[in-house]
Amino acid sequence: MNLFDAFELNKELIKQTEFVDVYSVKYNDKDYKIIITKKVANKKTVIYFIDKTVYWEQLPLFPRLAGRTYNRVPIYKFDGKISNTIFVVKGSPLGDEGLDDGIFRSYKRYDDNFVNCITYKKFKQM
Repeated sequence: MNLFDAFELNKELIKQTEFVDVYSVKYNDKDYKIIITKKVANKKTVIYFIDKTVYWEQLPLFPRLAGRTYNRVPIYKFDGKISNTIFVVKGSPLGDEGLDDGIFRSYKRYDDNFVNCITYKKFKQM
């Protein structure tokens, strides 16, 4: 059984916001906090990891019509304990900024003492 299987069987919803669902799951005698975005990222989405906050920026379909101002929305702010935390983005964003800086790590540099950021597709393989 991998982490995703344990998540599917034993997840407990502990918090909901407009942008994310936060779950708790026990796996291999560790308590994991798994945060999953509600919206699905696409080729026009950029995720920013700045300080202890995750931001979502949806680029317009026709940038010239919208001007050059894009709306970067804070979707989750971390405070307190971050160990064994996984932040899961549904879909495939265009890119990310600030990953592997500060408290955030990509799945390639997984570390239990940081917030590990991963796409839902990769999360299913954990």
